[in-house]
Amino acid sequence: MSIDNKFGSRFFQRMVDVGMNENLSIIEIRYLRVTNIASILGAIYNIVWMLISFSLTDSPIIYGSNALLGLMFLIVLMFNIYGWRILAAAWLAITSYISILLFFYLLGYSSGVAFICFLIIIFPYMTFPRKARKLAHGFSVLACLTLIVAVVFQSNIHAHYDKMDPYLSQVVNISITGCICLALSWSMSVLVDRSEESLLVEQKKTDHLLHNILPVNVAIDLKETGRTIPQRHEHATILFTDFEGFTEIVASISEIALVNELNDIFGRFDEIIDEAGVEKIETIGDAYLAACGLGKGTAEENAINCITAAQEMIRYLEERNSKHEIQWKMRVGMHSGPIVAGVVGKKKFRYDLFGDTINTASRMESSGKAGEINISGQTYQLVKNHVDCEYRGKIHAKGKGEMDMYFVK
Repeated sequence: MSIDNKFGSRFFQRMVDVGMNENLSIIEIRYLRVTNIASILGAIYNIVWMLISFSLTDSPIIYGSNALLGLMFLIVLMFNIYGWRILAAAWLAITSYISILLFFYLLGYSSGVAFICFLIIIFPYMTFPRKARKLAHGFSVLACLTLIVAVVFQSNIHAHYDKMDPYLSQVVNISITGCICLALSWSMSVLVDRSEESLLVEQKKTDHLLHNILPVNVAIDLKETGRTIPQRHEHATILFTDFEGFTEIVASISEIALVNELNDIFGRFDEIIDEAGVEKIETIGDAYLAACGLGKGTAEENAINCITAAQEMIRYLEERNSKHEIQWKMRVGMHSGPIVAGVVGKKKFRYDLFGDTINTASRMESSGKAGEINISGQTYQLVKNHVDCEYRGKIHAKGKGEMDMYFVK
C-alpha cells in the first residue's frame, strides 16, 4: 500500500470515528459510526453532483445547492463531536429529505431521484439509537410516503431545470445510489464484525471470571437456567490449610505487604490444585479450602489428588521460605466423605460446601502440625495402598472426640 493510500485510509477512519470516546458502549459506537459514514456518503453524493452540474451547465442553481447540501451533511460530524448524537441523526435525516425534495423539484421524477428514497427509509433505523426509535419511525414513514406519492403522481413531477439530460441524471442517481448501498453494506458488515468480536472478547472474560468462581458444570447451569440445584457428592475429599503463627506475621509487616504475600502464595496454590485436578472453594483469611470429587473420579482418585496437591503446596512453601525473610508454616488437614455443594445467595453469590465432612477436615488441620499433612481414618482407608502414612493414634478433635489420625509421609 502506498503512502497516499495509507494516509487516505487513516483520514477516512478518523472521519468515521469522529465523536468516539471510552464511555460509549459497543452499540452506541456502532450507531455513531453508521451516522458518520452516512453523512460522509451524503456529502460525497452532493459533491459528485456539484462537479457534474458545474461541468455541464452554466447555472449556479444546481451546483450551488449541491455544495450547500454537502456542507449540511458534514455538519452531522460536528454534532457528534459535541456528543449530540440524536441531533446528529435527526439532522442527517432532515438534510437527506431536503435533498430529495430539491432534486425532485429541479430534475423531476424521470431523473431517478426516487431510488434514493429507499436509502432514506433505511437510514433512520441505522443511525438513531434505541431510545430515539420513535424519531426513526417518523422519518422512515415520511420518506416512504414521499416515495409513494412520487410514484403515484410521477407524471406531474416535471423538471424545473431542463438543461440537464434526464437520461444522464437517471444514470448518475442510480449509479450513485448503488455505490452508496455497496459502501454502506460493506461498512455495516465491518462494524457488525467488530461488534461481534468485541462481544466475544467480553463474553470470554465473563466466562473466565465465572469459571474462576464456580466449577464448570455449575457455571454452565447458572448461565443457561439462571439458577443451580444443590448437588450431593458421596466421594469427596476436603483439603483444608491454615498458617501457623499467622498472628505474629500480621503484627510484623504492613497490611499491604501481608496482602501481597498471601496473594503470591495463594496464587501459586491455585496453580498447584488446578494441575492436580482439585477444585478451589475459597480462602478465609489465611485459610485455604479446596475439594476433589465434585465431578468425575473415584473416591480413591479424589483423595490421592488432594494429597498430591498438598505435598506440592508444602514443597513450594519450603522453597519459598529459603528465599524470603518471612517464614510461612502451614498445617494441612484432610477428610473424605459426602458433601452437598451449591450456590448460596443472589447478590455476590458464592459456591459453598456443606456437611460434616468439611468440619472434620477443619479439625484435621487444627489437630495437625506445621509442614505435615494430617488425614482422617476415612481418607487413610482410601489411600493406604498408594501412599505411606504414619499412624498417630486416636487424638482428640474439638467437637468430634477421639479420632484416628495419620501423617502422610
